[in-house]
Amino acid sequence: MSETTLEPPTPNDAAELGRICYEAFKDISEKHGFPPDFTNVEIPQMFIGALTASEDVYGVAAALDGNLAGSNFLSMRDEVSGVGPITVDPPAQGNGIGRKLMEDVLRHARESGVEQVRLVQDAFNVTSMSLYASVGFDTVTPLGLLDLQAGGSPDDSVRPLKPDDMQAVNALCGDIYKVSRANDIAGAPQFGIQPLVRERAGRLRGYLVPGFIGHGVTETEDDMLALLAEAARLSPAPVTQLCPLTEGSLFRKALAQGHRLRKMMNLMAYGPYEAPDGVWVPSVLY
Repeated sequence: MSETTLEPPTPNDAAELGRICYEAFKDISEKHGFPPDFTNVEIPQMFIGALTASEDVYGVAAALDGNLAGSNFLSMRDEVSGVGPITVDPPAQGNGIGRKLMEDVLRHARESGVEQVRLVQDAFNVTSMSLYASVGFDTVTPLGLLDLQAGGSPDDSVRPLKPDDMQAVNALCGDIYKVSRANDIAGAPQFGIQPLVRERAGRLRGYLVPGFIGHGVTETEDDMLALLAEAARLSPAPVTQLCPLTEGSLFRKALAQGHRLRKMMNLMAYGPYEAPDGVWVPSVLY
């Protein structure tokens, strides 16, 4: 009989856990006719390497009969904790490993006094939806993953975030997102991401941490659209961004601007949840 054990992952495990992450997402995406989330194995290996080295991230690895078989992570940078990526090696699936990994990070959240835990899951993955619902997550917002298209010319109202912007950025985040994501924003450069802000009439009107693991809030839809277009223009690689489908006007304008819907996902919450009030785009964590 196979035996599953849980242990803390180390940076030395990043190469194998990154391979597992790549294979797991590739397998489920291709089964449903979607392109893989990662274009190569080096990306999740680098990402998981950063997670295992971070003091603000709790990680757990699963071993099946002594061989690494999966992992899960809990980002604890701010007052809301985000789960993921959770992955199990395709040959090892069906042994209850995913449930053990989820239960472990939720146990750690409770023991750490964290009340709000969130995650984002692929809408086509009915297995993960059933798992997350069974351990206590509620679906709170449907999301669309957009492939961003660059604006036609540089937008002078959009620029890189500076340290002096953080007070205004934090105030906007609190007003709209209802929680602080200050450490999340400040930590973006760790993953090679440059946050952007938009200024109009001498005042900061919004910010965006570009990409799948980024998020943002703005005063108006036009502010968000300007940030999305400029994020795509400034990036040497393709950029994806999540958009809440409950914000129908923003979604329609994003499509009209040329951004294209790749797939649908769901934002799920464990514990208290207060919906954002304003224009917002979430990260793959929350």
